[in-house]
Amino acid sequence: MDTNSIKNKIAWKIYFVWLFKRVIPLFVMELVFLVLAFWLLGKLVFVQQVFTNAFLASVQNPFTVAAYLFNSFMDTDPLKQIVVVVLLGLGVLFMRDIGRALISYSTTSRVAKQK
Repeated sequence: MDTNSIKNKIAWKIYFVWLFKRVIPLFVMELVFLVLAFWLLGKLVFVQQVFTNAFLASVQNPFTVAAYLFNSFMDTDPLKQIVVVVLLGLGVLFMRDIGRALISYSTTSRVAKQK
């Protein structure tokens, strides 16, 4: 066995340990929070009607969809606004963590291929 293959195996083992100790528990926790937040949003808002109204607004002018969504958000009560903001925040964090994991994976595979 040559040195490069040993380094490659060690790099992949380190990556998988990092993945299973740090990333996967974080993903699971974020998914649980997202599911709970979506469930709460589904209980508070008639989501199908919001999408139907957004579609009707987009038929007249596609640029009015953003205005419709903003106005409908501003016209809801504070609890629904908080749930929407929390959902958006969790979604951004979840996307950030997925991006970090993908970048780490690509860096690890690139380093492993070079050696």
